[in-house]
Amino acid sequence: MASSFNIDSKLDSTLEDLKKHYGASSKAEVLRKAVALLNIVSRYEGADGSVTLRQGNNDTKIVLR
Repeated sequence: MASSFNIDSKLDSTLEDLKKHYGASSKAEVLRKAVALLNIVSRYEGADGSVTLRQGNNDTKIVLR
């Protein structure tokens, strides 16, 4: 089942950048990866809708809601 929706130029540019970064074959592949990642993150988000990303000794709290 195919779906369509409007994408503004800023999102289109971001999708194109991510497509190149990940070597994806299409923007749809990038969107599939993004949805899969958000699905994983939703399992671990805090009550306030936040997740914490750790890189080395640095933690960054991101509020998703």
